[in-house]
Amino acid sequence: MMDILKRNLEEIGKKDRALAERISNFNGECVELAPAKTGALTFRFQGRLFHSAYDPAKEAQAQAKEIISRKPDFVLLFGLGCGHLAAALIQNGVKNVLAYEPSIEILKGVLTRADLSTLLQVVELFDDIARFISRVRDIDAFENILCYSTDPYKGAFPREVVDFLNRVNNAHITSKVCVQTDIESREVWVDNYFDNIDQMVGCPPVDVLSGRFKGMPIIIAGAGPSLKKNAHLLKEVKGKAVIMAAITAYKPLLSYGVIPDFIIAAEKVDLPEYFTYDECDLKTRLILGEVAHPGMFGREVKEKFVFFNPSHALSTEHAKYWGSDYFPAVGGSVTTAALDIAVKMGGGPIIFVGQDLCFGENETHVPGGVYVSQDIKIDRDKGVVSIEEDYVTLKERAKSSHKLQWIKGLDGRPVPSKFDWVTFHQWFEDYMADLNKKGGPRVLNATEGGAYIEGMEHVTLKDAINTYINTVFSVDELVASAVAERTEPDTEGLAKSLESMQKGLKEMRKTADSILREIELVKRSVSGSTASPDALKAVGRIKRLEDKLFREAEASPFIWETLTAATCELKTYLKSSEDKAEAVLEEELKATSSSYEKVSEMCGRYAQVAFRAAGRLRGASGKASPKLAAQ
Repeated sequence: MMDILKRNLEEIGKKDRALAERISNFNGECVELAPAKTGALTFRFQGRLFHSAYDPAKEAQAQAKEIISRKPDFVLLFGLGCGHLAAALIQNGVKNVLAYEPSIEILKGVLTRADLSTLLQVVELFDDIARFISRVRDIDAFENILCYSTDPYKGAFPREVVDFLNRVNNAHITSKVCVQTDIESREVWVDNYFDNIDQMVGCPPVDVLSGRFKGMPIIIAGAGPSLKKNAHLLKEVKGKAVIMAAITAYKPLLSYGVIPDFIIAAEKVDLPEYFTYDECDLKTRLILGEVAHPGMFGREVKEKFVFFNPSHALSTEHAKYWGSDYFPAVGGSVTTAALDIAVKMGGGPIIFVGQDLCFGENETHVPGGVYVSQDIKIDRDKGVVSIEEDYVTLKERAKSSHKLQWIKGLDGRPVPSKFDWVTFHQWFEDYMADLNKKGGPRVLNATEGGAYIEGMEHVTLKDAINTYINTVFSVDELVASAVAERTEPDTEGLAKSLESMQKGLKEMRKTADSILREIELVKRSVSGSTASPDALKAVGRIKRLEDKLFREAEASPFIWETLTAATCELKTYLKSSEDKAEAVLEEELKATSSSYEKVSEMCGRYAQVAFRAAGRLRGASGKASPKLAAQ
């Protein structure tokens, strides 16, 4: 039996050494395996028989048939058991099988008696739900996933199964929504960046604040409904802690007499209704994402700082010219970005308030902001939440509905949430796991309601203030000292980079147009799914042109971000064509042609945008490098 365990652990260790060591080091009582009538192995756990007493393999084949009929791209098993079902799925052509085993007693017992070394070469095995969910988030949002658990596992681990399904569902919905967000936002973000270039020259990168608040408490205020429970306490800590607020929490904090030291915002749309246009604005500072709406950079406040996003190609290419080499782990929310920025600033402890990440009794946000009134209706049976709200800038009530999702609350019971909050929650827990491993600063969650965030210490704000906030310091002096040492941006280097991008985009457009001409030749030479010799030669030329285009794109990688919608449209088409009995070449050519038309259009457009931006940087709008303009 030791030889069997050794073979299994060696195979597991090739993918996950830590898992192999946990199994090897477990010395508790394990399940005892016994042969079924056919000789295949089964076992009992908590009095339940986990596989057929007669023919486990036949039972697994029936289960696999049911699963395969639903045409999943990935099968996610809650429970490996003796591996019968995983093996049946692989035998029937399922290529992607992930198994989460909730019981180390079952896992080691099985691996001691059942030789699964061959199966473990193709099945991904997990015993840590956080790592499993992290893997689920890596699955392409276009893939179909199916969760499956046998009845014995459901009976033995009822709460764990529900948690498993909720977390997988949350993770995959989040991935799909993120793709939709990219489709709707990428081009806008690129446009905003180019429009913001002029304003960013006068905004220090947030890097200048690195380490300036070492060991000083930083409070991050979100706008969750619970903020009304403790926001009044923040007034007494002004001057003893840095207060950093999400843009949505600014006005609510003002209603409690609290002017934050920093407001963080990164929205792609303008938010004029979030400001007061009085002395309050002039007493606070903005920390803005480089792709925030240009209107945000135009607000009159005490100071503005800018941070750069690691997922934007323009930002990673140009940050050095702005004097920045720091890319916050943004997480999709301004409060997630605020956490990483607070760590960069040297803060400690870092204290969250108003970070509910779930629905309140009848509200999504704390009163006092832009929502005049709200009406929240949760339909548990249909799994939908409906929202009606009066927004300050709208004449009529806004209506929306969302798929209901559930996350763990402060008391351990599930609380109702929706996709974006679930995304932030997952990010916080992943970030905290990494931060705590590195020995980072203490992070306290003083949000008195809402979600439980693994890795943070959960306390009341009053206790946090009494324990950690007692020393007076000047935020103004520390910020002024940091800004005085700022390195000025390299506008000449930035202008040259933009001109190089312009040249590359012009070449890309020419190549894309050549591809379109070749596609037209192919179209005239095909019928249905049959292509002539001339068409096949044209396809070869298209392939060479595509290689050329991808090489040219290396000078302007941001262009692919503007083409997210076209790329997803083509990917969706190709995915749907897999289900057709016979691929129709004409349809594929039409879809491909549509994509390259978009490439040509975007390259032409952004060649001009880059040219004009370079001209503005040089102080001669539209006259930067006439030689390039004529190319």
